Amino acid sequence: MSLSDTVHEVRLVERDGALGRLRDAVKKVDRENPAPQDLADLRNVLRADPLLARVLFDVVEVNTDRAIKQLAGSSSSLVSTAIGVTVDAMRDGLGYRGAPEIERGLIEVVILCWLRMQRVEQSYTGLMNQTEVVIAQADWWERRMTAAQGRYLRAVEGLARVQRLARPSAMQINVGEKQVNVAGRVVVE
Repeated sequence: MSLSDTVHEVRLVERDGALGRLRDAVKKVDRENPAPQDLADLRNVLRADPLLARVLFDVVEVNTDRAIKQLAGSSSSLVSTAIGVTVDAMRDGLGYRGAPEIERGLIEVVILCWLRMQRVEQSYTGLMNQTEVVIAQADWWERRMTAAQGRYLRAVEGLARVQRLARPSAMQINVGEKQVNVAGRVVVE
């Protein structure tokens, strides 16, 4: 999820006053050994508006940030920022903004798999640029790369399958002696 998406969602939550309720509940449990009732109250606040859980801690964003940092390595924050912008563009290209929740989750899986695959490719390329390569090492990286590529391909296929199922299918209508193929939603008035 991009920063602009998070900011937009936080603004939506602020309108309902839910952010204030979350802040109050967090204050009560942000200590050693919080009272069981305070924990139950926090759970109730989060269950009432699941978006608040994402505001508090977004597991997907944490994993994506870690993968970006691993890929960028010890490079400057410039590289991390460029990779982050690339990831945001990929999300947009895969239709994240208008997608239902299940598609959004699959889009995140595709992006994480892509980041991990790039990291493995980067390590493998670095190994192959060395003057002397141990065959066992090269074989291990080759298998790891094949596995990462397979995970990425399965993630893309899963997303494509869900997107295809979500689209209305084409329909064939016979009007008189003519066959008409219709794609998209058909509205009969």
